[in-house]
Amino acid sequence: MTRSTKLTTLCAFVFGLSFASTAFARDCVTECKRAAIAQCLLLAAEGEAEACYTADYSYCRVACGVNLPHG
Repeated sequence: MTRSTKLTTLCAFVFGLSFASTAFARDCVTECKRAAIAQCLLLAAEGEAEACYTADYSYCRVACGVNLPHG
């Protein structure tokens, strides 16, 4: 019974850890994109601000350690 309880506890801990790391990665990507958009807006010429919001910021996923989907 003790071995089963320890295994269940370990599984719950690993699940919680993976859930937390996923949430952290999502926050990291969001913050990276916000910073990149802010930087883009500072450098954008008048009338080109829309491009800052539609740009590809996939490097944020790589920088935050999130695997890119393979297509």
